[in-house]
Amino acid sequence: MKISLKWLNEYIEIQDFLKSPDELAQMLTAAGIEVEGIENRARQFEHVVVGHILKKDQHPNADRLTLCQVSTGDGVVHQIVCGARNHNEGDRVVVALPGAILPGNFAIKRSKIRDVESGGMLCSEKELALNTASEGILILPADAPVGKSFAAYMGFDDVLFELKVTPNRADCLSHFGLAREVSALTGRAIKFPIESLIEDGGSTRQQVNVELRSSDLCPRYDGRGVKGVKVGPSPAWLKSRLESVGLKSINNVVDVTNFVMMELGQPLHAFDVREIKGRKLLIDRAVKGENFVTLDGSELKLEGDELTIRDAERAVALAGIVGGKNSGIQDDTTEIFIEAAYFTPGAVRRTARKFGIETDSSYRFARGTNPDAVPLALNRAAQLMQSVAGGRVMGEHYDLYPSPIRREPIEISLRMVEDRLGYKVEAPAFLQWMKRLECQVEPLTEKSGDTSANTWRILPPMFRWDLVIDMDLVEEYARLAGYQNIPETLPSLDSMPLTHDPGYLLEVKTRRLLQASCLQAINFAFVNRVFQDRVLGLASRLEAVGLRTQIGADSVSLVNPLTEELGVMRASLMPGLLANVMHNQRHSISRGRIYELGFSHFSSVGTGASSYGQEARLGFAFWGEIQDLWHKSESSPQVFQIKGVIENLLRGLGFEKWRWTQLAVKAAPDFLHPGQAAVLEVEGKQIGFIGSLHPSLASELKIRDKTALAEINLERLGDRSIATVTQATVSQGAAPAGAAAAVRPSSRSPRYQRISKMPAVERDLSFQMPHGLAASDVETEIRKMAGELLLEVKVVDVFSGGTLEAGTKSVSFRMVFQSGDATLEDQKINQISDAVVASCSKKFSISLRG
Repeated sequence: MKISLKWLNEYIEIQDFLKSPDELAQMLTAAGIEVEGIENRARQFEHVVVGHILKKDQHPNADRLTLCQVSTGDGVVHQIVCGARNHNEGDRVVVALPGAILPGNFAIKRSKIRDVESGGMLCSEKELALNTASEGILILPADAPVGKSFAAYMGFDDVLFELKVTPNRADCLSHFGLAREVSALTGRAIKFPIESLIEDGGSTRQQVNVELRSSDLCPRYDGRGVKGVKVGPSPAWLKSRLESVGLKSINNVVDVTNFVMMELGQPLHAFDVREIKGRKLLIDRAVKGENFVTLDGSELKLEGDELTIRDAERAVALAGIVGGKNSGIQDDTTEIFIEAAYFTPGAVRRTARKFGIETDSSYRFARGTNPDAVPLALNRAAQLMQSVAGGRVMGEHYDLYPSPIRREPIEISLRMVEDRLGYKVEAPAFLQWMKRLECQVEPLTEKSGDTSANTWRILPPMFRWDLVIDMDLVEEYARLAGYQNIPETLPSLDSMPLTHDPGYLLEVKTRRLLQASCLQAINFAFVNRVFQDRVLGLASRLEAVGLRTQIGADSVSLVNPLTEELGVMRASLMPGLLANVMHNQRHSISRGRIYELGFSHFSSVGTGASSYGQEARLGFAFWGEIQDLWHKSESSPQVFQIKGVIENLLRGLGFEKWRWTQLAVKAAPDFLHPGQAAVLEVEGKQIGFIGSLHPSLASELKIRDKTALAEINLERLGDRSIATVTQATVSQGAAPAGAAAAVRPSSRSPRYQRISKMPAVERDLSFQMPHGLAASDVETEIRKMAGELLLEVKVVDVFSGGTLEAGTKSVSFRMVFQSGDATLEDQKINQISDAVVASCSKKFSISLRG
């Protein structure tokens, strides 16, 4: 939000801060009203002044240029060459003198133009960034003071603050509201320059009949008529005020409502009385199914729970959000009805979010306005209408407030304030800050009648709706008195620190182990229902690989989604990762390696609100290859690259037993390529899948590069129910000889594993087997028969064709043996190898290839 210090100065004396705005910015930021930016508007017009053309001659060396003698006051005359044609002797003009830097970083210097010296430039509106185009230089009125700074003449000698206001401080969303805050911080008095209101236009109640039917959503509704207005351009001061804070001038009537909103923080709306059917306004809920067209032409279909302002036939405004096109101010409007109201924040927030509309009005109502300021804002707007639009204000205005809002007082003691802050607080200092906040303070006495108990009943002002309990007042005192007063103290170390959450430790280790191999993606937990259902297909196939999945009608829907495209909680990380792949490829990123740590969401239908749950997941998406002059194309497919990353992760987490099992075509998730998908088992538990993206889905999503995906259930990976392996357990993927002992997952206790000094021994076995027999099944049997001396086993070669029988393949396994305390002899290794061959041949009817 933008704040003009020059405008703010009308309500509180801050002239000194206009010269040193950084001091005020630091004060506000320290108090919780963050100043994100400071713009000194006058700086862009330094060395730009009002000039007077004393003489205009033809340039001696150019037919299209003129040579002007221009005075800038105090007898100083500048010779300036000009290319425009719309100026004459005696005109008041804008002169940029040497040293000026105009908008667009255009520096003005002394120069020679066609051999004639020029000491400046006569400026157009375009060159001053006042307009996008201009036909000549800017001619000022004849009474423009020669030599005066152009910034001061135009009212640009101002400093603008860009504020970041937290949702609980809606009272600071206006100039007068910020003046209150500065007054509390500095102790300076505030003033409000409202003029007397002359009611000479008749009766508002005879002009329009107003009825408040939904007081639960609109506790207070005020309205006043103004007749005889003349719609037209706003005066310069009003335009300047609005433009300084980023609002565009529309016409004098609309500008007044915007001015009051930025002045007092109370949004207003003006109706053209001619368009109010039946001269009747109802504050009531919408009619279900009716259409409503906003001022900007957007058509909405209302559902019946929205609060509207209605005439005898239709809705004419969406309460607190936007007016209707059917009742807006026109160029020929002469009679208006000004609305000022207090709408409940929840009602405005729900409707604005439902339709995706955010206006300056809804922004303030959704955060909470001051119901006590409603009549003040109404009268202020009416008074300004008299001034700038020539209107006559009508009497007998409406103030419908059937159940006035009351604030409950807060009881607080000085002892409690000191206990919470941890330092000595003086009672006079505390009371001073409370009074600066405009709180009403009533001292409380003990039963004994002792008035020194320092306990008070404090009633906050209506505009500070965020002050509800005693801790709110403690926070206010700490904020205003200065957080620097809170002493630094070390906590008493009288107990053992709590252990970290195992899930957190597992997440931290996972991120550390993955940071060298792929980049992290962070996506919303909300997804598009249609896209998710299309990607995931049958939920049962994901359930079968250990991933709890609910899609379609069982998806967890959001009551108030950010957008219609993000209507459900995700059931898998895959939709988000595929969206990342699509986005990168659309932006010519043809290769990527990303992972995401996040949650999937589910519910147990019919068991109540507490049935919602989430499951920690780890997802991967690898696509594309390096292809350029200096790199060879990667030889391994993306699916094996993900496989390698996952296995390194499992090793780093301390797991020793896992296996990949190929999924049958009808068992693989629908988004994976048939025959190129596998399930991951860790210590006997299925925890996820890996596979290549299905070609038909890749074509539909316009993903051109080969893509591989994987998703792991971290809940099961970190589950304490996974059996802890012993030191003697046979290891697949164990660290090679000489490597450091592996770190266990966060849910296990770290355990030392001695590193053997004995050399490792390798043996290769090549089996001829049917194509349909999975190498992983043979690998499992090898582990079983090899015993505790087996350190590692892996597939090193797969061959088919040649002299092999049709329908068979040759698979070579490399076994690595190692003893912890002795050198292994060939006889021992041969015995183990023979036992492995005999067992595999008998179980799978395969033979050792010669």
